[in-house]
Amino acid sequence: MVRIQLTICSFGKVDDELINYIRKEMRSKLKIPVLLGPEIRPPEASFNSYRKQYEANMILSYLEKNFDDKVLLITDRDMYTSFLNYVFGISKIKSKAAIVSTFRLMPQDNNKDLLKERLLKECLHEFGHVLGLQHCKEKGCIMNASNNIRDIDNKSTEFCHMCQIALIR
Repeated sequence: MVRIQLTICSFGKVDDELINYIRKEMRSKLKIPVLLGPEIRPPEASFNSYRKQYEANMILSYLEKNFDDKVLLITDRDMYTSFLNYVFGISKIKSKAAIVSTFRLMPQDNNKDLLKERLLKECLHEFGHVLGLQHCKEKGCIMNASNNIRDIDNKSTEFCHMCQIALIR
């Protein structure tokens, strides 16, 4: 796998236990150093008071401009883009920043273990894009697109064989 480093930052009220869990799992699965970074204050203009949501691309651009290494922002805030009413996460192919929101990942019964699993899947998925992976059609692959919470629940936390090969290149 490519020799890189990831810094995990937060925005909002994200439980330290969640951040530490993601840090440990990302380090284990990706075999890269994973550091803890500062809490982020995104641009005020990224908040749409009418929608009560944050514009994800604006925050992504902010991260790309303000970090030298790869960065993953985890937030509890609701996010959208100009073409989607909400997003679980966002990143760009072969970029250096990704964002994942817990806002729509929280199970109705507040099951913390299920939240951790969903958050890990989304973090791995978005960081897969940062590493250059496209969406994958292989059933169960972490790089399957997630259009709803069921899609997240139905995939594994693993990259399929072809995605693993693409990561090595």
